Amino acid sequence: MLMRIGDTTPAGQLVRNFGNAAEMAKMYAPNVEWSLPPSLPFSVPMKGYDAVTAFNRSVWSDVYFEDCTVEILDEVGSESISAVRFIYRARFRATNQPYENEYTLFARHDDRGITEVFESLDLARLAQQAPG
Repeated sequence: MLMRIGDTTPAGQLVRNFGNAAEMAKMYAPNVEWSLPPSLPFSVPMKGYDAVTAFNRSVWSDVYFEDCTVEILDEVGSESISAVRFIYRARFRATNQPYENEYTLFARHDDRGITEVFESLDLARLAQQAPG
């Protein structure tokens, strides 16, 4: 069954919780996996609840401040898969400079929670804005 207008999907809910790793952790199945583009400096996919939640905590304790925002551009989904396209805005901890980029996040989910996440972003834009 496809979502109805006004519904939020697991992918959308996850993105709306960016900056709050504790709330994100509540959404994951025990066997969750998270993938990023392979050119980023992370081992992918990150496998298992502990690895994914540690990654989320590090993003908002080492890279960005927690007071980030998202602007949802598109959101679609069904009972087992959902996707959201959004603008992510944050500040880098290293420089306190602003960051803005367009992302797409796909999530697979079942009755245990989110089982798989694939996050995609404009890597050239990240490189233009990243400190150092």
